[in-house]
Amino acid sequence: MIDKIIEDINRALDSEAYLAAMTLALTIPDICGKAKYPNKGTGSRYRKWYDEYVGTYERSPFDESKETNMPYLSGEVVYSLRNSMLHEGSPNVDSKTIDDFVLVIEKKKPIEVYSDSAGVTTTNYNDVCVRHYRLNVRRFCQVIIASAKGYFNENEELFNFFNYTIMDWDVEVEKLRKL
Repeated sequence: MIDKIIEDINRALDSEAYLAAMTLALTIPDICGKAKYPNKGTGSRYRKWYDEYVGTYERSPFDESKETNMPYLSGEVVYSLRNSMLHEGSPNVDSKTIDDFVLVIEKKKPIEVYSDSAGVTTTNYNDVCVRHYRLNVRRFCQVIIASAKGYFNENEELFNFFNYTIMDWDVEVEKLRKL
């Protein structure tokens, strides 16, 4: 199933259906979290899997203390985005760590290198701190895909909860025509 989802994410990106690609990518930590932590609740396993396999690499390397205000894509942030996208159709982030969240869409480049940006600005008036994060949809999908592929390849036996069949009706009809 992971392979099929990854195919569909890539197809959506190639078609510039960015929100569809991102929404589908946001389901991957749900799936991998269920494989890794089958007895935990949805939110807990989602955040835990994401933080362990993705989020830990999303922190700024300059944030050695892990206590600064520099925003990053933590499991909490991505789970909030997942809930907003899947349940409300909106890319809102309700987070204690990001004040200004922006989705960035970008056409496919010959060399697929995309970046997010994060920053903190402080106003001169009342020293108000605003934490900004710009999420590049292509980069996000690439990171999720790479993490899911690696996790699935090392833990395929944990994905035994899939019990389904997908039938391509067009293929089946074509087989009947050839009889």
